[in-house]
Amino acid sequence: MSTTSPSRQYYGRPARPGRQPGDAEPAPPALLEASGPCQEDRTWRAVHIRVGGEWRTGILTVWRRPARSRVWVAHVRWGEDLAWGWFIYDRATIRQVPVPPDAQAAGRPQRRGE
Repeated sequence: MSTTSPSRQYYGRPARPGRQPGDAEPAPPALLEASGPCQEDRTWRAVHIRVGGEWRTGILTVWRRPARSRVWVAHVRWGEDLAWGWFIYDRATIRQVPVPPDAQAAGRPQRRGE
């Protein structure tokens, strides 16, 4: 008989590691369920997020500022899309990956004369 317990699953996804000091702060449900108009920007940005005591590479897919709130929340996916969450945005725990200047130029169509 094994003494190890199986890893917890949540709808087929691995359980998120326990929150450690310095990790990104999950957005409270009351903030996500706030009624009224909110500012929202759907995007795809590479980020590094601190979760489970480690920095992980992820994709920020939505920025949202709920009605009557002073904070922004961010929807981040990481771990081959198996893990995701809504977090209060803080530059100390969610860092955007800088885009190299040559990659920015490669993404736009070239104009005549350039």
